[in-house]
Amino acid sequence: MSASLEPKISRTSSLNEKQDNVLLQSKIQNLIQNKDNNNLYKLLKKNKKSRTYYKKLKYDGIIYKIGQNLCIKADRRVDYVAKLIKIVKLVDTNDEIYPLIKVQWYYRKFELGDLPVTQLDYISENEVFKTNEYDYIEIESIVSLASILTYQEFDKLETMDDTTYFTRAGYINRAFQPPIDQWTTTCICEKPPNPDLKYIQCEVCQGWCHLKCVDLTREKAKKLLNFVCPKCQQ
Repeated sequence: MSASLEPKISRTSSLNEKQDNVLLQSKIQNLIQNKDNNNLYKLLKKNKKSRTYYKKLKYDGIIYKIGQNLCIKADRRVDYVAKLIKIVKLVDTNDEIYPLIKVQWYYRKFELGDLPVTQLDYISENEVFKTNEYDYIEIESIVSLASILTYQEFDKLETMDDTTYFTRAGYINRAFQPPIDQWTTTCICEKPPNPDLKYIQCEVCQGWCHLKCVDLTREKAKKLLNFVCPKCQQ
């Protein structure tokens, strides 16, 4: 190769690198603007300066650790719920840093809109279902830690806050596991218990019945000295 050609090739190579970097930065900004964090991760994870093995992070004065459950900002008054799976620091060619977290989603009742009403009636507003759906989201999406209990633990609580939930099934590939017809049931209707509904306890069998299933209002139930369910009356 002629020595006189080397500077021209070098300048061309430098120009191409600048153009590639401009295109990359434009693509990054488009992904950020569209909040497409999954593809942002795919784009930048190959950068040697990017890291994905942090065990904890500090945000708004609180330390969050891998494996903890989180409340995540939603476009409504209620929050989403998710498990913290991975903490990521992405770096582009200009050494700009994009911190993200990977989460595994829990579904709440308002996310199960395609279910029949007869099933939704027995799902609590405080109930969550672990899914096999994952996303990368901004750290700023974190609201707080979330506490996820079993139904039995939740049912024994005397007080709770908006970050306390319970779970009794998963929601894998848009199907309950175990299926809803295998959940523990209660009342003479033999439907899954929902702590959001009002119940009355039978003095004989100690079982619980929905007020509507035994044709009682709250006012009538309060006035009863004792209650015997229809099964025990037979």
